[in-house]
Amino acid sequence: MKKWSAATLLLTSLSIATAVQSAPITGVVNLTGSAGVSATAVDFFGNSTAGCGDPALGTPGCFLINAPREGDFLTLPVGQPGGTIQDLQGPPISGSISLPSFMTFNNGIVFDLTRVVAGGAPDCATVNGSAANATCTPVINGQVSPFVLTNSSNGANASVFFNVEVNAYLGSSATGFSQYIGAFNTPSAGKNIAGILADIANGKTISAAYSANFVGTNADVPEPDSIALFAIGLIGIVAGSLRSKRASNN
Repeated sequence: MKKWSAATLLLTSLSIATAVQSAPITGVVNLTGSAGVSATAVDFFGNSTAGCGDPALGTPGCFLINAPREGDFLTLPVGQPGGTIQDLQGPPISGSISLPSFMTFNNGIVFDLTRVVAGGAPDCATVNGSAANATCTPVINGQVSPFVLTNSSNGANASVFFNVEVNAYLGSSATGFSQYIGAFNTPSAGKNIAGILADIANGKTISAAYSANFVGTNADVPEPDSIALFAIGLIGIVAGSLRSKRASNN
């Protein structure tokens, strides 16, 4: 019976592991849209001038492609609807989350939401919400939110930031994905921190336009099946080496 060498086993395991991975998603993309934030949800709307998206909770919103866009996102035309985005329902808190197809691009790229990053600023309860350049993260319904609110230099208006982490892929995430982080930014919420917190406490929704920039943080991450196949190949290499050593000793 023909015996495979350690080198052959190594090449075989590498080729198998590579075959089951999808091509990594590369490039960056910037997009724009509108959203409403309340104490219980983030409702992504869309862009009325482009005729996409509805301000209805539970109905996916849409977004427009903006510049810059690079790599696998180049096929998406600037200024046109680029895909859909799901609403985030439940208290907007930070931490791990599993939301498949959080964003679906018109060219087939899919973003699965895996984490909402903690805001990290001081608690808004300890900050003067009308002060110039004040920055804080609100606690909503007893939970730390992902939002960072920052007042303008005159304290009259606030910007809102929050970050998310996603797995990006074409086809199926089961064959590999790229990790991306997205930074959402609302340059003008129309109110300062004090006004935003008062509206949210009264059950109102803060609506504003946003931009979001997604950048890859890891070229490609194989799923467990791929890792398992690679491990099987390595086990084969070790077994082959041991057999060879025994044969030489005999």
